[in-house]
Amino acid sequence: MKKTKSVLSTAILIMIPLGVTVGVCAPGVAQAQYVAPPPPPDAYVATTEPEYYEGRPVYFYNGNWYYRDEHGWNYYRAEPPYLHERRSHWGERDRRYHYHR
Repeated sequence: MKKTKSVLSTAILIMIPLGVTVGVCAPGVAQAQYVAPPPPPDAYVATTEPEYYEGRPVYFYNGNWYYRDEHGWNYYRAEPPYLHERRSHWGERDRRYHYHR
């Protein structure tokens, strides 16, 4: 009986730290860190006059400047000063065509 108690006590003493370690080190639920906004649709690109920046056409859509390269659509996370200045010269009529929310 003493030997059984000793074995059970030892097993419990080993299992408690092991359980805590597994619980702490187990990965949590995966979550996306960042979700990129969708690029402008083809119809928008076909009907909107682009600005040109860094030698390529760029489109202002949903508050972001988008451009295409060999990997597909990309956008500037911060508005480049040149493009900000260009937008300041758009009239009210032009602005509503370039900014869709």
